Amino acid sequence: MRLTIFYKIFILIAAFWLFIYASKPNNKIQQTENNIYILDTANSKIHWNCAHFGLMKFNKGTIILDKDENPIKANFTIDMMSIINTDIDNKLLQGTLQNVLRSIEFFNTKEYPESHFESHSFDKISDNEYKITGDFIIFDTGICYDFEGTIRAKGDSLYFNTKTIILDRIDWGIFYGSANNPWPKEEEEGFVVTDTILLDAHIRAYKK
Repeated sequence: MRLTIFYKIFILIAAFWLFIYASKPNNKIQQTENNIYILDTANSKIHWNCAHFGLMKFNKGTIILDKDENPIKANFTIDMMSIINTDIDNKLLQGTLQNVLRSIEFFNTKEYPESHFESHSFDKISDNEYKITGDFIIFDTGICYDFEGTIRAKGDSLYFNTKTIILDRIDWGIFYGSANNPWPKEEEEGFVVTDTILLDAHIRAYKK
C-alpha cells in the first residue's frame, strides 16, 4: 500500500515537471529560424535631396530575414547631426545651409539628434525586389510611408538599396521656407523651399 502511494506521488511529480518543461518556449529553435543582420554604419549611407542634396549617416540598424531569406523586419536609427550638403562649393553658403537644416526651424537636431525607421511589412514584387511599408519617426512622431527597394543576402553580407523615398516635411510640421507655411516669418519672404524630401538609402549589413 505504502509503495503504491509513493509510486503515485512519483508519477504526479514527473507529470508536473514534464508539463513545466513542455510549456517553456524553445528559444533556440526560434532564434535559428531567422537570420539577423546588423547594419554596417561605415559602409551605409542615405542620400537626401530637397532643392539641394547631400548625405546622412546611420547610427545603427537591424534587418531580420526568415529561413527562406525573405525580409520580415527592419529598423534603422539615423544620425541627424551628420546631415551634410555636397552640391554647394562655396563653404560659407554650404555651412549656412547645414546650420539651417540642423536648426530648430528644420530638424532641430540639438533636441532630436536621431530619427528612426521601423518596418511594418515587406511585399514581394519580384525576386529580390519588395514594397516596404513602415514608420518614419522624426521628432518622436511616426508617419507611415511606403517605398520600393531590393534586398539581397550574399554569404554573411546583406545589401539593401531603396528606390527614391518621397517624404513631405509638412507632415512633421516643418514649415520653414514652405509656400504652405501658415505663419511665415519676415525673413522667409521670397524664400521658398520645396516641401518634398527625396531619400535613397544604400545599406550593407552583416549576419549576427
